[in-house]
Amino acid sequence: MLAYGQSKTANVLFAVELDRLWADEGIRGYAVHPGIVVSTSLSRSVPAADMRAMNLAMELIDESGRPIIDPDREKKTTQQGASTSVFAATSPLLAEIGGVYLKDNDVSPLDENPEPITFGTEPIVMSTVVPHALDPQSAERLWKLSEQLLKA
Repeated sequence: MLAYGQSKTANVLFAVELDRLWADEGIRGYAVHPGIVVSTSLSRSVPAADMRAMNLAMELIDESGRPIIDPDREKKTTQQGASTSVFAATSPLLAEIGGVYLKDNDVSPLDENPEPITFGTEPIVMSTVVPHALDPQSAERLWKLSEQLLKA
């Protein structure tokens, strides 16, 4: 989960730098949070018993294994999860906005004081978007590192 959080931060930083580089050309960058969609194969490498235990602990499934759908708590159907990506691709409301984190068909508010929670043995910060994920210097540094790694 820690690595997943770091990868989401990298995704936001990538959107920030992409937008800085190409907004003048009409190309905008967005990072999108679809919510928690149990029916994806995102965790396909996790053993089934471990996945079931995690989904039960996070109240993502009921005892019979059926997904718990509660959009107010980010637990969504596949269609609900896809809606923010569709919003990013089509909404005229975003025509002059880029380099942002989108959640629930809107620009996510900035969480200045995320609260850590413990899941398993590691603390995890569950939040909207945090300031370090929008830092332009970090975004540029990550972009340059990515370019170097692609050339290697």
